[in-house]
Amino acid sequence: MSERLTTLRERLRDWRLDGVLLSSRESVAWLTQGATYHVVERSAVGVASLLVTPEQVYLVAPDNEIDRLREEEPHPFEVVAATYAWYETADVALARLGFDGSASRLGSDLPMTGATCIAEHLLPLRFELDALERERLSRLGQDAAGIVETIAANLRPGEREIDIEARILHDCLEAGIRPVCTLVAFDARIDRYPHPIPTDARLSQRALLTLGAERDGLNVSLTRMVRFGEVEAALLARYRQAAAIHAETLAAVRPGLSWEALFATISEAYERQGHTQGWRRHHQGGPAGYGCRDLILTPTARGQSVAHQAFAFNPTLPGVKSEDTLLLDGGGGRLVTRTGDWPTLEFDAGGRTWSLAGWLARE
Repeated sequence: MSERLTTLRERLRDWRLDGVLLSSRESVAWLTQGATYHVVERSAVGVASLLVTPEQVYLVAPDNEIDRLREEEPHPFEVVAATYAWYETADVALARLGFDGSASRLGSDLPMTGATCIAEHLLPLRFELDALERERLSRLGQDAAGIVETIAANLRPGEREIDIEARILHDCLEAGIRPVCTLVAFDARIDRYPHPIPTDARLSQRALLTLGAERDGLNVSLTRMVRFGEVEAALLARYRQAAAIHAETLAAVRPGLSWEALFATISEAYERQGHTQGWRRHHQGGPAGYGCRDLILTPTARGQSVAHQAFAFNPTLPGVKSEDTLLLDGGGGRLVTRTGDWPTLEFDAGGRTWSLAGWLARE
């Protein structure tokens, strides 16, 4: 039996529930360490759910999906099929198991009629990554960074944003990576939009490439910037300021740090770089892992970090962004989305030197 299944069952007693239904892709991937049950790529909810009770784990699925899910998706514990016809709903299978909304006490990771939504209680359970997950996250970080950096290093003026997006998608899918967030912006669009969805705009002088990458349920995020020829000194200074904010944020992260204190560090770092209230322009990222962001840090966020947790921060100033994925380990945090083949900026923060992605200069 998996350790996290044991933990979840212990929490059932604490929450006074007879069972919990996991339907979101993140929850299913966390419990199984990799299954997602999806058919429609962009769907946040798969075609099946896991019902965990004190005695069994039921795979609640339509009868036209059950064979593939049992034979090809990873399950580190025994699952019992609880099927229903493809033209019915999961409520039919749940009712057969006694979860018909009357006497049974059912919890769910998503809002659901007849169940108690316990998403806020489930989220912290997936923060700490085990040794296998940390290894998988590191490999994913290297692969994702390699894809983005290779494409970025071969950009040519005149290319369209959507053509670069197509290359990223192709190379990700070839590596078994699901590109959950692909942003490409050239020139003035970098300055105008914090989340630039690719268009047919053509590259002149500056490029920003962002990738949120998922494989087997785990997620990493990174951004790389490229410039051709000289750019304004003020823009180069802003890039260094964003990276300095990033370094201060990374250096602050440690197990037991509250989200409130971490956000205070971020806002103070903006102020020290001469951009008081600069954090208001765009979100700053936050804990990651089984979500591209498990949550977005805000001034009022509640909770705290744990050991072996992943984070993806993205301090942003007009025209520039610094973004990579951090993994807490025994020796402090390390960036998993670094290949060693990209120019760096060095910063001393928190008693150590941080090497962050620089702005690649091309002729």
